[in-house]
Amino acid sequence: MESKPITNTANIINSKDLFARIKWLEQQLNYRCSDEYSEELKALKSLMENVEAIATASTYEPGSDLVRDSYLEEYKSMAEPDKGNARFNPADFGGVVYWLRH
Repeated sequence: MESKPITNTANIINSKDLFARIKWLEQQLNYRCSDEYSEELKALKSLMENVEAIATASTYEPGSDLVRDSYLEEYKSMAEPDKGNARFNPADFGGVVYWLRH
């Protein structure tokens, strides 16, 4: 089953979805060559490296949100009270800043 592409236009990316998409792309590229898949995989691996550099195992492994910079204030104002007090660290995704929620 095909997973949804992940791009730097999404407001929120969950790290579990990021891992799953990378794994899916790697599996697909084992069977056929696709420039589109190769480019997406390259971009997602770069994002993953940027996130791993700022993440801790306790926040990254269970699945954390990566929030697009332009969406961060709205994200913080959502109903869950812990989102407003959460710590965030920036990560680059193709020239767009995403904030990793801790």
